[in-house]
Amino acid sequence: MPAQTAGNEARVAARRHKKHRRRVSKPLKVTPPLGQRDFIFPVVGPSGYVDTYGDARSDVHGGWHHGDDIFAPFGVPVVAVASGTINRVGWEKVGGWRLWVRNDAGDEFYYAHLSGYTRSDFHSTRVNAGQVIGFLGNTGDAFTGAPHLHFEVHPRQLLRLRYDGAVDPTKYLDSWSHLESVDAPLPVHPRLPEQLLLRREASYVFRQLLVVRHVLVTPVEQRKRPQIPALAGANGLSFAQPLPVREAASAANSRAGTAALTIPLLAGLAALALFATTMLLARLRHARMRGSAARDAADATRMP
Repeated sequence: MPAQTAGNEARVAARRHKKHRRRVSKPLKVTPPLGQRDFIFPVVGPSGYVDTYGDARSDVHGGWHHGDDIFAPFGVPVVAVASGTINRVGWEKVGGWRLWVRNDAGDEFYYAHLSGYTRSDFHSTRVNAGQVIGFLGNTGDAFTGAPHLHFEVHPRQLLRLRYDGAVDPTKYLDSWSHLESVDAPLPVHPRLPEQLLLRREASYVFRQLLVVRHVLVTPVEQRKRPQIPALAGANGLSFAQPLPVREAASAANSRAGTAALTIPLLAGLAALALFATTMLLARLRHARMRGSAARDAADATRMP
């Protein structure tokens, strides 16, 4: 009887282990169509982003990076990529100040490492495409690294996978329209984190934001920067220039960027072609003159 009981327990344990193995989180290799066609790039103005989806990250669920990092100057506005609702606004230990946008078709988008929010985030759950919902920063595990927005795409078809339903955002970002500038409201922040070090971090970052947005004129002193230990495998690794970086402002579908770049480029090419043609004609004339002079000299030597 004891042997039979031990055998049953072993089979139950084996089934549990097999079931657990099936739940191992891995990056997805699909990028299904989203529920609408037109989206707005989440960061305003010049920026660059790195395709780091699926890279190893020891401090996040599953041990892999669930999105892309979009690098831009600290404090630039961050906008809703689509019209819909906004939720889960506030602090998270890895993402810092973060929020989620859910479009009207049911797709979800995750924003992390913000330096602050806008007042509308706390007065309405409704948001419009292109509406400013926050400001780029480096809160959470990005505090020791370069300011950036961690951005994730969760298609409605994969929401059943919960957080592991994130797909590679790069192909989507490549085609989204880019806003060159917006009228940004004053920054605000929700309740600060309860842990003392995190409160100091959040307060320091928000004060930086107020200075960058010209709300405060007193610069933030670096010596007052709180000493927050870097998390192992953090998203915010310290580096000045991530490579390879995709230039978001020159995306193929940029509304203003494409026209602004195409006209000067065509004008430059036309000027270059005109200059090359002028130089070629000048060389031909010079060659003819030298040939004519050589013939005259030869005729002169033949004359008696």
